[in-house]
Amino acid sequence: MKKPNNPIAAVDMGIFRFDGERLSVFLVELLHGSFRGRLALPGARLAAEESMEDAALRVYREAGGDTPCFIEQVYTFSAVDRDPRSRAIATAYMAFPPDGCPPFQPCSKYARGAWYDVFTVRDLAYDHEQISRVCRQRIAAKLNYTTIALLLLPEEFTLTEMQTLYELCSGEQFDKRNFRKKIKSMNIIVETGRQRSGRKARPAMLYRAKRRSMELVSLFR
Repeated sequence: MKKPNNPIAAVDMGIFRFDGERLSVFLVELLHGSFRGRLALPGARLAAEESMEDAALRVYREAGGDTPCFIEQVYTFSAVDRDPRSRAIATAYMAFPPDGCPPFQPCSKYARGAWYDVFTVRDLAYDHEQISRVCRQRIAAKLNYTTIALLLLPEEFTLTEMQTLYELCSGEQFDKRNFRKKIKSMNIIVETGRQRSGRKARPAMLYRAKRRSMELVSLFR
């Protein structure tokens, strides 16, 4: 069947969280269409009365996000064959739900939703593996010059967990002493006065962000 000549606009959303050990992305199982039964990023076509930003917020809510969070536009994907149904141009966004938000319960347009390790997801519908990878690359790049890590980390975290996030996203290993010295010198975190215990390692000091917002900083570059 020949695709319609007029392209449609759509939004796809990479929703990410970090639990101290693993960077995860929220995926949904599709109920309809050519990729029924496959996992995908939450998404939707742009409604006539919507801006891209409004559509992104709707996609986030449909995925089950009912808590305000950081959302950023990432990239526009326009390959001719990215959607077998029709010519579709999708703008990708990424979102970081706050620590402690209610569990995601996607709306009825999806069969289910769950969190998956972002580095191991495969065989996603449409071009969503590419979208997920581009979002990951955006996160990795921004770790070098912004406080994006503080939006992904739990409300309270250890410096080991913070270093784990940087190493996962960058694919690099950092010297523990130098990493901690640099992070502390940036004046973006404060000690909580509490320690995390009950694990194999000795108790570790817990920190929190001074401000949970996106700010420009200089880490190692």
